[in-house]
Amino acid sequence: MKKKERDEKFAAHMPGVLQYHRLMLGDAVRNRLLAKAIKQVVNEETSFLDIGAGSGIWAILAAKLGAKRVVAVEIEEALIPFIYKHAQENGVANKIEIIHGRSDDVKIKGKFDVIVSELFGGDAMGAETIKSFIDLRTRFLAADGVLMPHRLISFAAPVHLRSDDVPATLDFGTDFLRSVQLNYPINLTAVEKNRAQYLGEPVPLVDIDFRNIDTPPPLANLTASWKLEDLSKVNAIATFNRHYFTEKIQMDSRKSQSWGVGIYPFEPFAVKKGELSLSLTIDAKQGNWTVAVPSNPEIRPQSYSPVFAFTRVRMSQQMTPHRKFKSPTTKK
Repeated sequence: MKKKERDEKFAAHMPGVLQYHRLMLGDAVRNRLLAKAIKQVVNEETSFLDIGAGSGIWAILAAKLGAKRVVAVEIEEALIPFIYKHAQENGVANKIEIIHGRSDDVKIKGKFDVIVSELFGGDAMGAETIKSFIDLRTRFLAADGVLMPHRLISFAAPVHLRSDDVPATLDFGTDFLRSVQLNYPINLTAVEKNRAQYLGEPVPLVDIDFRNIDTPPPLANLTASWKLEDLSKVNAIATFNRHYFTEKIQMDSRKSQSWGVGIYPFEPFAVKKGELSLSLTIDAKQGNWTVAVPSNPEIRPQSYSPVFAFTRVRMSQQMTPHRKFKSPTTKK
């Protein structure tokens, strides 16, 4: 790639990077809890490693707390100057070693007493994320060292998802579009989380302790069930995480501004009191979920997946009478 192309790609990428990290810096819940946890374990004898350093705030905090060694690792090229400039602003630029690279690839001498890592992105339970945590723990964490977060639990709960649709002004149906959309999970941002009304207690789906896990856990056919007084109100399953920065300092991602809530929608069952069950496979490409009512076995379970939506639309496309025009510039 030529320099001009690299610069154009860099420039196009910048707005998204800045918007995301502005969101992270504005997450009062996350920042307050993680800062409190770091202050409890960092002193003048601490070596501190920040993996996925972002804008550099945790490396800066560790340096200001007097840590004897601070290293900030960040894969996003656009953020490297921000780490340095922010360190300069806070008078600790000479106390932080900045490394541009992927955590799995970087080579750093020595071990660290405290490692803070927020590698999650949108795939907190994904195999690659877990492998990266195992790798950084194995290569960089000192004996009896502290890993933040050291544990992550994913929960599921039945909800009523309030529609955000614009009130209809046309008197005809669009059920096909809606039925296809049901096959795609939704991510509720901070400003949308109040759309979900929780109708049952959260149930753990996956419990990962990064301090001792050796292999990524299976994420297929995760199950949960709830006994409810009125199933007919439930039209989705919500998923969210609990982060353990220390045993006592935990963050519920529903309260965080930078973490979303996963939503798996379905058609409500015409049942009042009964049992609702979930089977969920978490996968970016092949994910699927099935909801059923075991207390009423005569009611057929509902299954959803982006694969089902793709197949259905493709088949409908082939069966739809239509004319197609190719652009003269389209390559054969």
